[in-house]
Amino acid sequence: MDNVNEDFVSCVKEMNEAEYLINALLLHEYRSLLDDEITTKQALLLELIHKHQRMTVREIADQMEVSSSAVSQIIGKLEKMGYVKREINLQNRREIIVQIGSQGVTYFAKQDKVEREIIERFYAKMEFEEVQQLLQLTLKLKEIVEQELSRS
Repeated sequence: MDNVNEDFVSCVKEMNEAEYLINALLLHEYRSLLDDEITTKQALLLELIHKHQRMTVREIADQMEVSSSAVSQIIGKLEKMGYVKREINLQNRREIIVQIGSQGVTYFAKQDKVEREIIERFYAKMEFEEVQQLLQLTLKLKEIVEQELSRS
């Protein structure tokens, strides 16, 4: 850690602070359009299912690093609200398959609408080359973090 000078530290802190402020401002601006009746864990579970289309309770538990019973409780609440639906796997009757329900489809449609509005309202004020640079730098940082964390 001694090889990082104070200007470097200051620069990263300023960047992190700016990113935090951007996210806080966007959350404040678009909160009313997003669904806030679900918890963070419920949203994380929905994101997983949305990304994989359909998952078993065990797969979700493994991804979230929690017990199957904890996942089942979250799924139960989301199912009552219509965000997910479960069915028994006909090939293995002990497995429960979880998919996005009708409220879940609406949830992700709203998210996509907000994301597109943010892109059109804010990112579109940047040059395309700048957005591409930002993407490349973000992906580079993500790769560095993933590599470093996989060594721990």
